[in-house]
Amino acid sequence: MIPLDLLIEFYDKDVLKNIVTPLTLRPKKVIYFYDKGMRDMMAFTAIKKCLDRNIPGIRVEQYPVDITSVDKIFRQISRVIDRNGISKCALDLTGGSELMLLAGYKAGSSLNLPLLHTDLVNKIILDISDDSLVAKTASLTLEDFIDAKGACFMGESHRPPTEDRYPAIKEMARFLFQRLFQWKYTCSFIQTVAAKTLPHELFMESKWNIHMKNGKAVYPDREVLEKFQSLGFIQNLSIQNGYVQFTFASIEDRQYCINYGVWLELYVYISAKEAGVFNDVKLGTMIDWNAYDNITVAGNEIDVLLMDDSLPVFISCKLRDADTAALNELLIARKRLGGWFSKGIIVTFGKEKKIHTGTYKRAQELGLELLDGTDIMADDFAERLVKTIREHDLVSLKWKKV
Repeated sequence: MIPLDLLIEFYDKDVLKNIVTPLTLRPKKVIYFYDKGMRDMMAFTAIKKCLDRNIPGIRVEQYPVDITSVDKIFRQISRVIDRNGISKCALDLTGGSELMLLAGYKAGSSLNLPLLHTDLVNKIILDISDDSLVAKTASLTLEDFIDAKGACFMGESHRPPTEDRYPAIKEMARFLFQRLFQWKYTCSFIQTVAAKTLPHELFMESKWNIHMKNGKAVYPDREVLEKFQSLGFIQNLSIQNGYVQFTFASIEDRQYCINYGVWLELYVYISAKEAGVFNDVKLGTMIDWNAYDNITVAGNEIDVLLMDDSLPVFISCKLRDADTAALNELLIARKRLGGWFSKGIIVTFGKEKKIHTGTYKRAQELGLELLDGTDIMADDFAERLVKTIREHDLVSLKWKKV
């Protein structure tokens, strides 16, 4: 297709429908028509930010229409196109309401403009007059989604480990997965001791048996502490005369050792990174869902967030059985950023998938994939993760009652 001077778009709540075609065809100017009942004009500021970062100098305009009248929409589109000229102009019939698309088809046909449709699942743009291929869609990044959604990254709750630490973390994680009872008590012990020190302090010393604030007695497991030392997470471990002392190897190691569930997040994150087929893999992502309200508020933390072939994938990690609340939390985060064109995976250490619990069935109903303890402990977990993400069928979800 020849380079475009002007691309006509119909604004849609699904962010992908607003940005994929412009980012692929890279016109000089994009005009969005939107429902006049829409009040949040910051949506177009967000879209402009996304497009401008990829296509410097692109011009973006927006015009309201009465979505209850095909004739009024048609006349508004015709006026705007007439003012801008129809040379090197195309009309994208991907987003917007049904009547907007009808009016767009009518306007495009009467003015003999190329009428396009973007197949977001198959990642192609077609000319609807003859179903000919116009272009394969451009690859998108997580930043594209975040920008276009009017959100922004607020950092990570856990600093991602360096690649040289991957083997030790994976070995430690699998060791803890096989001793969750002992790890729970050890983690409670370390948390209680660490709470009495400064956040940056690495040296820890305590009696072997202590009590938490609720009065419950806790003590560490010797094998867990020794494993932490052998893999380099703590140093100078000493256990004698009813006392224990050691030094965390780093601030990051301290954070890992006082967080019960982070080991599953780390395990999934590293597995996704080592698979080598995903882009923008992020750990413990914090997102401010409204970057333009001058209020910095983080939404729900996303344990692992990645891009699979231009579609965002949200992964929730639970080092326990999953429940309905966990499913709903993942579903909301997925819909909020990616809309229908995104994937949600929950990784839980329960047996939901193996014995087909109610939670597993509910995940299927919500269009979420689930990996359980059997998958986590399998030697081919990384391959199972990739297979689950790649085979997650968005087309079949269209008819689910989600």
